[in-house]
Amino acid sequence: MLISLGIIILAIVIDQVTKLIASSSIPLNSPDIVWIPHLLEFSYHHNDGMSFGLLEGQQVLFMIATIIALLMFGYLFLDTDYKSKKVYSVSIALFIGGTLGNAIDRSLYGYVIDFMHFPFLDGVLNAVGLSNFYNNFADMFLSAAIVLFAIDVFFLEGKRKKKESLKHAETPEN
Repeated sequence: MLISLGIIILAIVIDQVTKLIASSSIPLNSPDIVWIPHLLEFSYHHNDGMSFGLLEGQQVLFMIATIIALLMFGYLFLDTDYKSKKVYSVSIALFIGGTLGNAIDRSLYGYVIDFMHFPFLDGVLNAVGLSNFYNNFADMFLSAAIVLFAIDVFFLEGKRKKKESLKHAETPEN
């Protein structure tokens, strides 16, 4: 549990510090600052919607969804175990850290601070009708959590259950 708490705190600190740096050093809605051509650009934006600018201005909805998500992640947090469920445990910690990172912004400012743009994704997003998007570290932690959680559910959980059933089959009956 201490490892998970450390990951959550580290995720929140990284997210909030980088947002503070972006908001204090990049003018709002400035043209993109190219850091790695075609890969990474920076521009400071206020996002009062969710990913891809959907549901703009629905702050009450986002706060309710955040509370529900945190309750769900808190329940899943009770099952974290770094000895037998490392990937699962890291994913839950990242879900909580990412959710809290963006919730802090929504609570303090009424919007989320976004500042990173990945231009190599523009073609794919435009093909499905989504415009360019900007994100932050909380968003990346949430994306990583989704991937890790899926890996655990689809690949590792079955192996754990199989190992556990073999362990029980080998235990002599008294």
